[in-house]
Amino acid sequence: MKAKVEVQKLLIDLNEIDQNIRKIDHQKKNHPQLMKITELTARLPSIEASIVEIDSQISETKKELSRAEVDVENIAKRVAKDNERLNSRETSAKDLTQIQHEIGTLKSKQKELEEVEISILEIIEDLEHKKSGMQEILTQVKSEISELNTLIKNDFSKANSEISVFTTERNEVVSKIDKALIDLYEKIRLEHGIGAGIFSHGTCSSCQIQISPAEISKINALDPEEVIRCENCRCILVRN
Repeated sequence: MKAKVEVQKLLIDLNEIDQNIRKIDHQKKNHPQLMKITELTARLPSIEASIVEIDSQISETKKELSRAEVDVENIAKRVAKDNERLNSRETSAKDLTQIQHEIGTLKSKQKELEEVEISILEIIEDLEHKKSGMQEILTQVKSEISELNTLIKNDFSKANSEISVFTTERNEVVSKIDKALIDLYEKIRLEHGIGAGIFSHGTCSSCQIQISPAEISKINALDPEEVIRCENCRCILVRN
């Protein structure tokens, strides 16, 4: 394949533009905050599951509290009823002794249940505090993710603007190069990442490897318009 020398040199301009675009794409894919977002996002299910579990514990503990409250209320009703009997003129002396004993037993039981109530209320308070703490962590993590997404969005917007400028420049350069040469360049670029390099002082600028003396002699003997390729990385060599 042959191409005018000035056209071949445009490949170096094209390659520089492509490497700039490639560099920006790499920076986007490897944005330092993307990994941070992945790590934070991975924490969300665990935090949310903890909140659900705490909610379940609170619900069950409140049921336990309700049962204790009912027991206390029932005992209070029995004490009130016994007090009525105690104050009744129809109650015999023997019954009075039994009633007084029963009231004492009931009040003792009532006191125990009230202590249980207090203990359950403390448990609920601790669970509510724990839940509040987890909700704060959840809010904080979500807020951090949102801030990082905004930062990335701004960085990507800037990067895309730069790519757009380079793409416009690229299209201008491509329009000046023969289609056959462009097709070859694109094929090599897609396969190896770099489509063209400068051949200078016996070295390929793409792979930075010294060309063999025999290959250099062969290149020097060729028509300047002959398109040549590096014997090592196979990119198009543009003679300086």
